Amino acid sequence: MLGRCLMSDHAIIFVECDYNRYSLAVLTGILEEDERFENLDLHFLKFRKRMRSAHSNALHVAEQVAELVRRYHKLVLAFSFHTANVMAIGELIRDIRHKLAAHHIEHVLFVAGGPHPSGDPEGTLRLGIDVIVIGEGEATFPCLLDAYFHDKDYRLVEGVGFLRDDGHFQANVRPSPVDLSDFPPFALWHKRFCPMEISRGCPWGCYYCQTPFLMGACMRHRSLESIITYAERAKRLRCNLLRFITPNAFAYGAADGRSVNLEALEAMLKAVSGIYGKEQVYLGSFPSEVRPEHISAETIALIKAYCANDNLVIGAQSGSDRLLEAIHRGHGVAEILRATELTLNAGLIPNVDLIFGLPGEIQQDREATLQLITRLIAMGARIHSHVFMPLAGTPFFKSRPGSVDAHTRYIIEQLRGKQLEHGNWKQHERIARETADFLTLQKAGY
Repeated sequence: MLGRCLMSDHAIIFVECDYNRYSLAVLTGILEEDERFENLDLHFLKFRKRMRSAHSNALHVAEQVAELVRRYHKLVLAFSFHTANVMAIGELIRDIRHKLAAHHIEHVLFVAGGPHPSGDPEGTLRLGIDVIVIGEGEATFPCLLDAYFHDKDYRLVEGVGFLRDDGHFQANVRPSPVDLSDFPPFALWHKRFCPMEISRGCPWGCYYCQTPFLMGACMRHRSLESIITYAERAKRLRCNLLRFITPNAFAYGAADGRSVNLEALEAMLKAVSGIYGKEQVYLGSFPSEVRPEHISAETIALIKAYCANDNLVIGAQSGSDRLLEAIHRGHGVAEILRATELTLNAGLIPNVDLIFGLPGEIQQDREATLQLITRLIAMGARIHSHVFMPLAGTPFFKSRPGSVDAHTRYIIEQLRGKQLEHGNWKQHERIARETADFLTLQKAGY
């Protein structure tokens, strides 16, 4: 439960879930390297909404928070979450608030950040949060902590959002986009490792995706020097596997984020495989993916030379050229088929991402996607299925959640039985519907 604990007057509690481990690893690393927080106590409370009784788990977390806050003069309770988790986090916040009120505890600042709070800051505040870190947290979050712990007005910090005394929402101007090289990719002292983020932002602007709208259209890259430095440090601490976080794996080093810089990509892969060994380096597979038009004989050759991948995750999303254009995807079906063929010819498995129920999808689009699936399976690919969920901060946030029609459902289940399809599409469909209902009720004031 506990991280570094020096028993100071101040502490931060990170609410840790399966889906925010990467974010917390980065934030922890930032606090480790910031001299202002060398005496700050860090605690990590695990919240598991998938337990048999999620409510009981929430109450247990609330009890732990109430126990910890008695030790400190000031305490920050920090949440980081996605839209898919807003309902569970909202209920957890309510339970913690009730528990603290019952004990007449008021010296706790509730802070939230991450994709959903950044995309819907006002709605998140009305869940019971005091202040939102909007967008990138590397610079804003430490400044917020420093202000709060030193009795300054944290509502003056750049990049935060809050409800004014009159109940209206206010968002401060956001700081300049961060340089990833200025911040650690994980926490060395706490040994909280995660895939290394090497690129951020995306120029394509797909309407369903939060990345370009929350992180900007200009892709920024971690420097080779920074990648090497932290790869070496992590290796010395027995982190023996290196994966990467990037919106588009083969765009590393490309100034426009739309092209491929083979020289920069090879220099990076050659360096990290020299540190870890080829057998421990993965790029273009989970948790990142590759745009289909960036798959070529040259980029695949780099994967074969320096990585241990047996697969590539190809972001396809639909088998309809009409729908791909409508969602601003920036490629067509022909590029998907070509990427799949090149991947297979290199002896790698293409895991092709598809999203069902996208806004504007009509029967002809569904038929086109099923036709593409048939062709991909015949070629030797695997299908990775998703169902559209409206994500905060995107052009599609106010759209209806996606659903899978009966015929498509039958085809997918047949493929799954043959181990030709994977993905949690049924869960996505349910969560998207429940989340949309929750947010509608919340907006109505229930």
